[in-house]
Amino acid sequence: MAVRDLGAHGPVDLAAVVPAGGRRRRPVRSPEGVSGPLLPRRAWLAAAAGTVLAAGVPLAGCGTHPRPVLQQSGTTLHVALDVYALEKISTTHERAGFYRQVLDEFESAHRGIRVQQVGFLSTAANMAAIIAGRAADVFPDEAPAYAGYVEQGMLLRLDPYLQRDAVDPSIWSPSLVQTFRTATGTYGLSRDINVYVFAVRLSDFDALGLSYPSPDWTYVEFADLAAALARPSPSRRYGAVFSGGILGFREVIAGFGGSITNATHTLQTLTSAAGAAAGKWLFEGLVWPGAVALGGAPNLGDDSASVQEIQGHSLLTLFEQWGSAFKWALYPPPQYPHGRFGNLGAAFWAINAGTRHPDAAWTLLHWLSAEPVYQRFMMKTFLFPPALTALMTEWRQTVESVAPGLRGRGLRWIVEGARQGWGVPQPHFRYANVQAFLIDDQWWQRLLQRTVGVPTAFGQADAQVNALEAVAAREAPISLATLQAAQLRARRRLQQMFGT
Repeated sequence: MAVRDLGAHGPVDLAAVVPAGGRRRRPVRSPEGVSGPLLPRRAWLAAAAGTVLAAGVPLAGCGTHPRPVLQQSGTTLHVALDVYALEKISTTHERAGFYRQVLDEFESAHRGIRVQQVGFLSTAANMAAIIAGRAADVFPDEAPAYAGYVEQGMLLRLDPYLQRDAVDPSIWSPSLVQTFRTATGTYGLSRDINVYVFAVRLSDFDALGLSYPSPDWTYVEFADLAAALARPSPSRRYGAVFSGGILGFREVIAGFGGSITNATHTLQTLTSAAGAAAGKWLFEGLVWPGAVALGGAPNLGDDSASVQEIQGHSLLTLFEQWGSAFKWALYPPPQYPHGRFGNLGAAFWAINAGTRHPDAAWTLLHWLSAEPVYQRFMMKTFLFPPALTALMTEWRQTVESVAPGLRGRGLRWIVEGARQGWGVPQPHFRYANVQAFLIDDQWWQRLLQRTVGVPTAFGQADAQVNALEAVAAREAPISLATLQAAQLRARRRLQQMFGT
């Protein structure tokens, strides 16, 4: 990617670009604060015009296309990197030095851009910081938070940059591209990928005289093996364990040709024909007979199930627990009627819509997600599968060099999962995401307790969630993007009236 020369005099601090006492944007909030009741829409728009008068500073990132930014002798970007759990690097000073190593490489390759690290506490805190104009220019977060950022207009649309630089989306897993592509465009790029596979205790098959499953196993064969492997005991050893909760159900319903929500994420669709078939197969055929458990973190102890769904990020934990104590291997998800599907965990990098330096921020974002230096650095440091599929073979070699006992255990299925894109992104609702899944969880628990049938549970859950989503859509607050557009229009009117 061609990089613009931003200046010949070396980088300068952001204070040299922003006048003393200046602000990026004065926030417009309700009297109760960011999380309190919102002003009526008309009052918001009126307040927006007043904000332009009070702040007197230009807005950046308001339109759908990147705007040229006047650079002085350099640009300082603030980036949030500290989102990984560094158990052995405990202090802020140590973490800063840890990340500084790789950021120095970026600055050396991109003269005129300096990167300063800032902390990342939580999604809510980051959103509040964006509204207040104090957030990092570039930051990461987990995929479930992505829709909220986009809906509130907090992220810069990346499509003009992707098109300008002819970025080929095939460098990432198809699942990741799907995760961050919305009806209005792409606002984030992948940080890494977390492919789910199945860990299979082959020694249990030997003990029961069962043949090992084929990697091409079907959902029917999976169910038969789970039933054959289930052995009731005081600790209740199941044949297999799926990811728990309604969110874990997304791979099963996808396998039967459906999804938890519609394409616009405004309706829940558990009562579709695919949902009904998937629910019947899972609960009536596996969970209620005691062949399969739906759990959270895998139980890897001696009493664990013979087949367990695990995430790629848990690979070393699995190896620490199982090691060479018995025979085991990784398997891909089974083939369902509509193909092979598994769960997917992902995170993204994004640009704050209020950044003063969108071009420089894009240069950093591209380097973090679409170029190999940072991806390889994090891959070798944390052993997480990278976002770039071209690095997956190298990731496998790296992991096997660190833990030779993982050779021949089936790491290739994590590689194949990333390349083929069989991971199903976590579903979300556009307007009432948290409340909707709380409703779903209540009905899910009743299904686990077998106090209600699948048709009733799915029907009641759909009805309640869709009613909630409809109400939330009518009461949706004005988005940050709408507010910024109103500010820009007001500023232009003032310029026409007063010639300023």
